[in-house]
Parts: sequence; structure tokens; C-alpha cells
Amino acid sequence: MNLQEARLSNGLRIVGEVLPTVQSVTFSIWSAVGSRQEAPHQHGMAHFLEHMLFKGTPTRDATEIARAIEGRGGVLNASTGKELTFYYARMLSEHLPIAVEVLSDMFLNARLDPEDIEREKGVILEEMKMIEDDPAEYLHDLLQETHWQGHPLGRRIIGTPETVSAFTREMLWEFIQTHYHPQNTVIACVGNFEFDALVSEVERWLGAWHPNSEPPCQQVAPPVHPNGNMEPILVPREVEQVHFAIGVDGVSFRDERRYALAVLNTLLGGSMFSRLWQEVREKRGLAYEIGSYAMPMSDGGMFVIYGGTAESAFEEVLKLVNAELERLMAEPPDEQEVESAKNLLKGGRVLALESTQARAELIGSETLMLGQVRPMEEILARIDAVNATDLHTLAQELLPPERRTVVAIVPGG
Repeated sequence: MNLQEARLSNGLRIVGEVLPTVQSVTFSIWSAVGSRQEAPHQHGMAHFLEHMLFKGTPTRDATEIARAIEGRGGVLNASTGKELTFYYARMLSEHLPIAVEVLSDMFLNARLDPEDIEREKGVILEEMKMIEDDPAEYLHDLLQETHWQGHPLGRRIIGTPETVSAFTREMLWEFIQTHYHPQNTVIACVGNFEFDALVSEVERWLGAWHPNSEPPCQQVAPPVHPNGNMEPILVPREVEQVHFAIGVDGVSFRDERRYALAVLNTLLGGSMFSRLWQEVREKRGLAYEIGSYAMPMSDGGMFVIYGGTAESAFEEVLKLVNAELERLMAEPPDEQEVESAKNLLKGGRVLALESTQARAELIGSETLMLGQVRPMEEILARIDAVNATDLHTLAQELLPPERRTVVAIVPGG
């Protein structure tokens, strides 16, 4: 990755990667703000603000914002996480100036009209119902709430009906003033453009951004889990299958072991040749979906195994999953299995970077989380360096039964 960087006088960082061989560009604005930074009465506010930024500014209404990007053949969207929020536009390269202008206008000048706020509450309440109706999605919120109980990371990003219904313009504006600052914001841009021209455009629209307060310096303490919940917590719903998840503490974004965990994930449940896929689906036909994923945070994380199976097969599937976890703790995997997992992981990383949006997401997240972007060559080298002993040691640390939290949505209710 051939990156160029600049910093405006207000502290805003700009990181760009010029790709002359493509015809598009992805422009994105990233902030180190998510649901983790919310006080209990603000639960869901970062996500709510993401919605509100699309509702209009003093110079553009919601339709004009959408038309400015999508009317030129582009894509406009955003995402809120537990620690990061980002907004992006993907367009033909010739339209980069309008992407910078529109996203900057949204980001700094959202009008937060009280009528729009009340209307959007209804939209988000319906979004909550949609999540509740989707057991595969609700399952992961349930796992995080259970495993990270009492910690901000355990709260759902979308909030609750009670907190969202109570939001006011004054509350939203206070949250913006407290948490959104140039110093914790990054511009990530990838595609066919001139970097100096990008810097000039960003300076034009965001250079005068000087909030009245300093960004908060305190960080929420990481969650501590002396014990998990080994006995499954069962939640009855009107479903045909049992949807289950097993969570353990993972490793942080800044922990060098995250590359070992990525390989372990691929080997255990992140591929079609993975142990869980082969044992549960291919050999026994007990599930259509079975898998795993790692979710690193700034100072911790979670590793999750999930699946869906018939109620009559749930106990057997759980035994099979636990047996695979015990096997990983008992002995290192063979080198051929590790090599296959590393090859798939490396291939996926490289193939993903054929998308300007994926490259911008890598740049934005790593700049905010690590302070710099690791070159892809270094990332691949760190994956290559993982060996079977590393995976065995990590499994022994992360996977003991007393560290596991098990939740399941079961037929009934």
C-alpha cells in the first residue's frame, strides 16, 4: 500500500491511497465514537446520530443529499460500531469533490430538526423489531449482553425503545460536542485521485472545524470475566431451529496475537474445510449454518462460535462443538491444516483489497485503532509467522470451559 498522509491545523488526519488503475474513489470520514462511549441514558445515540446526519443540513434536505451522490451513480452509506463510526461515498473519480463537500456538510452541519428526530425514532423502533424478528441477528446481541453484562460493550448498538424514545435535540447536540473532534477523526480515501487536490478539498470544507471543547481523555475500562456461563441460557421464541452461540474473551486490535486468532478462527469455523463445518455439517448433516468469527476491540474482544440446528439435535451439536474446543486445547493442529488456514486467510485479505471501499475501511480503522496502517506485506508476514504451537497456546488460554458463555434461542414462547 502506497499511502500518503497529511494533517490539518485542527488535528484532522487525512490518509489516502492513490490507485491510478481504477476509475472510482471511496471517500470516508471515520470517528473513534461508538456505543461504548455512551452513558446509560445515551444508549443508542451514536447510531441515532448516524441516521440523523442523512436527514438534511441548512443547505440540503435528505433528498438532495441522496441525489447529490446516488444521482451521480455513487453509493452513500454509513455504519456505527461499538467503538467506531464511519460515513462513506463511493463514486466515479471525477465526482470526488462533491463527495467531500456532501459528506463534510452532513458531518458538520446536520440540522437535527426536532420533527425529523421524532420521525426517526419511529424508524429506529421498527429497526429494533426487525432485529428481534431475525433470530440469527438477535442471537449475537444476546450473546454480547450476556457475556459483557453490565459493561458498555454489552449494550446493543441500536439502543432500547426507552432510551431512544427519550432523545432530544439538546441531548444529541451535547453528544456531538463531547465526542466528535478533529483529533479523533480520520479521512480515508482510496482510488484514482490526486492527493494534494484531496487535501485542498478537505481543508476547504473541514479546515474550520474547531469544537468548543476538548475530546474526553478517559477510556471505559475493559470488561473483566472471571467466569463465563457454561450452562446454556435459553431464550424461547417462535422459531423452527435452535440458534446458539458460544462466546469467549478474544484479543484486542492492538494485540499481536490477533493474527494467530484469525488463523485459529479460519481453522475452527471460518471456512468450508474448518473443523466445525466438516464435523457438524458435512459428516453428520446436523446444521446448515455453523461457523465462528473474531471481534477485536481496542482493549479486548470476543471470539464466537455460532450455528443453527434442530431442537432434537442441539445437545449433540453442542457436544461436538465442545469436543473440537477440547481437541484444540489438548494438542496442536497439524502443520498442513495450519498452512491451509493461513493460505485462505491471506488470500481473503488480498482479494478484499481489490475493492476501494475495503481498502478505505482498512485505512480508517487501523489509523484510529493503531495510529498507523500496517502495510499488507507486513500483515501477510505476520499471518505466515503463525505456527501450530501458537494456536495451541492461544486455545489453551481462551477456550477453557469456565471462560465460555453459551446462549441459545429455542422454539417456544
